[in-house]
Amino acid sequence: MTAPRTTVEPFWDLVDQSLEEAAFLWTRWETDLGSLTRNLDEVWSWTEDRLQGALDGVRVAGERIVEITESALHGKDASARTVAAHVLAGQSPVRAREALAATIREARGSELESIARGIETAVLDSSFAPITMVLAAGDPDHSAALCRIKAFRRSPPGRELLVALESNVPRLQAEALRALRVAADESLSRHLDRGLRSDSAEVRRAAIEAGLRRGFPAAWDAAVQLAERRDPECAHFLPSLAALGSPHEQQLVISALREPALQRRGLFALGYIGTPEAAEICLAGMRDEKLARWAGEAYCAITGAELARDGLAAPEPPDGDSLPALAEDALDADLVPEPSDRWPRPDLDAVRRHWASVKGRYGGGVRHWRGRVVDLDTLLDAVERGPMHRREDLVNELAVRTEGRFDLEPRAFTPIQRAGMRAARARLARPTAP
Repeated sequence: MTAPRTTVEPFWDLVDQSLEEAAFLWTRWETDLGSLTRNLDEVWSWTEDRLQGALDGVRVAGERIVEITESALHGKDASARTVAAHVLAGQSPVRAREALAATIREARGSELESIARGIETAVLDSSFAPITMVLAAGDPDHSAALCRIKAFRRSPPGRELLVALESNVPRLQAEALRALRVAADESLSRHLDRGLRSDSAEVRRAAIEAGLRRGFPAAWDAAVQLAERRDPECAHFLPSLAALGSPHEQQLVISALREPALQRRGLFALGYIGTPEAAEICLAGMRDEKLARWAGEAYCAITGAELARDGLAAPEPPDGDSLPALAEDALDADLVPEPSDRWPRPDLDAVRRHWASVKGRYGGGVRHWRGRVVDLDTLLDAVERGPMHRREDLVNELAVRTEGRFDLEPRAFTPIQRAGMRAARARLARPTAP
């Protein structure tokens, strides 16, 4: 007698729970990518490993993946939408790709951006081509999204770059210009020159950022000129001037501290100058309560101290009144604190004692990173094993210093980043052509 055959199916309530958990963990993972203390391995062990397990828990839906993700894909939760796009982009059922393509056709703005984030991190194969065609055939919003996805995956942009640049929408033009960091050389100069002349600060910033990454002289000159004028726009480029600039250009970074609007970003950039003179400026900045957290963070970047770990943090001030008077309450204010608001407050006396104990190890005018003299190995080690915070700046610096031989996407999943770092190490080990 033959027993009846049964089909084993997942517990669908657990699949739904996996989707909710994945959305929560995706948000946490994105936050961890800028962690002040955790490195890449710790991000994996604390968050990303669990996130991948939750994503696998959604993928077991198989042919029902479209039904399971439908409400998330069209809902208001950006992280849930990103997760839904991520699993649909990498799923084998053809219907998954069809459902994602249909949603993309109607998506715009922040909705499309969250979908693009899910796609760019997914494992894609040839079955993804129809979605690429939808993005390429769409309006400038879709073209900019395709530029973003291709840049993330280190694929040179095509016609979509021109569509986004011709849109005259600064947000879309900026996205296209950022993709120039992986564009062919022959298109670089023309598009960057146009971006540098734009009336939009957002577009000019994107052009300078891409130009600095590609070693474009006009972009460097533009950043220097902004710093010379202490223009507020130079705030974004002070780290590059500090890390890659001459002593004169580093002095421009220090001079920016005289401008109140640039003081926080100027202190942040001191961490890339890394000299004992920069550390002592950080100590001076700690006297100002509004700048103390930024000064303390930069001091740690130079010396390798950790305020909380090393007993150099001051107690947090007591909370003020829980609710302001109604007449004084700014009802349209953004109440979400900035990450810097959670940085430890330095105890100035304790930090002074710490500096007195280690100062003798630092040669005048010599750049240090977390207590080590800076060379290529120091920077590579910082990217591979150091905290996530500031890591994107270090990746950009390495890309410039190695003329692109070191390349890494710092917002990819850990296995992809590890593979990228091994490949970069191999490229650096090979002798360059004469």
